[in-house]
Amino acid sequence: MKDINDCLIIGDTSQLSKCLPLNCDRVSSRNFDSTLVGDYRKIFVCFAEQRTFDNSLDFMKINYDYTLELIDSIITKCDDVVFYSTAMLWENLNNYCIEDEFCYDDSNQYLVSKEKVTRELRDWSKVLIHYPCNFNSTYRKPGYLFSKLVHACQGNEVSTGNLDFNRELAHTSYVAKRSYESSSSEIIASGFLTNVRNYFHDVLSHFDVQPEFIQETIGSHTNKPDSHYKFVDMNYSYENLLQDTIEDIEGVLIRND
Repeated sequence: MKDINDCLIIGDTSQLSKCLPLNCDRVSSRNFDSTLVGDYRKIFVCFAEQRTFDNSLDFMKINYDYTLELIDSIITKCDDVVFYSTAMLWENLNNYCIEDEFCYDDSNQYLVSKEKVTRELRDWSKVLIHYPCNFNSTYRKPGYLFSKLVHACQGNEVSTGNLDFNRELAHTSYVAKRSYESSSSEIIASGFLTNVRNYFHDVLSHFDVQPEFIQETIGSHTNKPDSHYKFVDMNYSYENLLQDTIEDIEGVLIRND
């Protein structure tokens, strides 16, 4: 085995890859060739973590077939493989823990594929399954709600749906740090709910941007339970989430200045 600090990240353009330690090796998940991979203490499988909900896509092909094929090809090359499932598999429970049965909207084919691969990998040795809550950063692909917040912080008017709803949120850097330091399968979540409208307004306020730069379509929001992890992480607060978000967006503004 290589030095105990050596780790490999598969999925070099993912949000998590951008926030995991810089000393980790990184490779693309496209055209991946396991014969070119040496031995590692831990391998992080970070591709396909974007939480894409377009049911026209073939999620099983990537999230199940390709994921299992790839992990099978690397399992002998490391002490542990870290696979990212999602805490959204319990989204219909007001509060959840890892022992609970999954409970979600099974019309969401992304989550159906995540459940299938998660159940399969639970029986594999040397695979650590991490279930992160909703996480975002400026490294997430454009088109998601978080990218509209970034756009507004740059002084641009944006349009959104009704933001007056609660979600369990974390910044990607929090998920990456917890995951890197973990040696077991676990839920990685803050354990508290955040009102999305208040969160957006607090971030905008730091950049001296008026809330009116976000034009909400006020109407009924999709009703979902205010789902959150049963255990609050006492080392991560709303203030930490806010600070992580602000520092991330400040970096974008500096780079684009």
